[in-house]
Amino acid sequence: MIHVNLLPVEYRKTESTPVGRFLAIVVGAVLVTSTLVAYGYVHYSELKGIREVRASVEAEFANKQAQAQMAQALKNEIAAYQTRRKAIQKIASARILQSRKLDEFLDIVHNGNDPTQYFVWLSKLDVKPGRAKRRGKAQAGGSWAFSGWAETTEFSRVTNFRDTLRKDAFFDDFASISQPNFKAVTWDDGLEPSEAGSFNYGMTLKPLGWQKNAKAKK
Repeated sequence: MIHVNLLPVEYRKTESTPVGRFLAIVVGAVLVTSTLVAYGYVHYSELKGIREVRASVEAEFANKQAQAQMAQALKNEIAAYQTRRKAIQKIASARILQSRKLDEFLDIVHNGNDPTQYFVWLSKLDVKPGRAKRRGKAQAGGSWAFSGWAETTEFSRVTNFRDTLRKDAFFDDFASISQPNFKAVTWDDGLEPSEAGSFNYGMTLKPLGWQKNAKAKK
C-alpha cells in the first residue's frame, strides 16, 4: 500500500533517527574521543618522559664515551712510557755509569780521612769509555788509568790502597788492575813533605752489559 503525505513540509511529523544508526554514531564518537584522549596522553605525557630519558641516556653515553677515549689515551701513554722505560733500562744495563764509579772511587781514595792504612792523592785520572759491539767483536767496557802520590815512601801503603780498591764493591765492574808502579821521591827544598811515593795504576772494565749476561747464566 502506498501512503502519500499531502501536508506541507512544516506540518509534517519529523522522522526519528533509527536506533541502530544512533548507537553507531554514539559508539563512533566515543571511540574517536577515546583515541584522541589516548593520543594526547601518550604524546604529551608518556612520550615526553621517554624523550627526556632518551636525552639523559644519550648525554650519559657521550660522557662515558669521552671517558673511554681519555682512558684509552692514558693507556696508550702508559704503554709508551713503559716501552721507553724498557729501552732506557736496556741501554743502562749495557753501559757503565762513569759518574757513579767516579764517586765510589773518590770515596776509596779519601778513605774517610783515615791515614792509618794509606794516605794518597791523585794527580791524573784518564777514563776511556766502553765501545758498543761492532762486527761480531766483543763489547769493550773501557779502561781507567790514574797516577798520584802517597804521603810516604813505604811501598806497603800503596799496596794497601790497591787491596782496598780490589775488595770494594766499586771493583765489581772491573776485570783487572795492574801491578803497582811505585817510585820513592825525596826533596831537599825545605818544604813539606820532604819525601813521597809516586804511583800509577791501570784498570780494565768488564765488557758492557756483563751484569745482564751474568744474570742470564744463573
